[in-house]
Amino acid sequence: MNSRERSAADSWHHATPDLVALLGSPQFAAALDAALGQIAPFDLSCIFAYPLEDRPTLLHDGLKAVSSSQIMANYLAGTYLLDAVYTACVHTTPSGLYRLHDLAPDDFFEGEYFNSPDVHPCISMESGSLTEEIVFLHALRPDLYLAYSLLRQNGSSPFATAEMADLARAAPMVLALMGRQWQALAEGRDPGAAPAPREHAIEQAFLSFAPALLTPREQTIVSLVLRGHSSLSIGSLLDITEGTVKIHRKNIYAKLGISSQTELFNQFIRHLLADK
Repeated sequence: MNSRERSAADSWHHATPDLVALLGSPQFAAALDAALGQIAPFDLSCIFAYPLEDRPTLLHDGLKAVSSSQIMANYLAGTYLLDAVYTACVHTTPSGLYRLHDLAPDDFFEGEYFNSPDVHPCISMESGSLTEEIVFLHALRPDLYLAYSLLRQNGSSPFATAEMADLARAAPMVLALMGRQWQALAEGRDPGAAPAPREHAIEQAFLSFAPALLTPREQTIVSLVLRGHSSLSIGSLLDITEGTVKIHRKNIYAKLGISSQTELFNQFIRHLLADK
């Protein structure tokens, strides 16, 4: 272990008794931020609970009011469905520490959701898009995830390989502490009950989008486009050619009277929030 690794390990070792002592208190999440910030500095943080049959809950807001309260309200009401972190939970990604780049579809970071300050709760017109997001995922139950994101804003460097290694060494304790802090969220449910369908919220949102105009296959393609998949990725997922996907996209645009993916995104967001 080199001197930098030893310093990170020592910092985390000294912080953990205080974190354990703070379990159950409102100060826990801020203290966890401070402890991990000693290992690898970051600009913003947030912790969400994602019950896969219901809307998420914001458990810790370390976003420093980077966006308006309305943007966060819209996220909790429905735009979370386009978030790659939520999709990773839906797909029952194993508990652990991840770079968002390893979880997201191939076009996610060029897409409208990731780059829109009117929709993404962690960016603004002033700060611009994020440089990087990493996330600790913890499955409290098969249908309930905790997601703890550490974010670096535009102008910061991505998390270095060495920093990720230091955080990965801390991850087992981070996940255990998260589980203990919010264990009450996992209680009060019949352990023999069948989990809610994991795709229910996403499926319903897209099935209710322009059903009189779009076929079920076109609605599926809309859902994949807006969640950040390229035409090549969609073709692979649906076992059709990239050219066929492009024809479907052209037909979707014509049926909706639009000419771009941005217009498609805006129409869907209006639909998503119309009844919230």
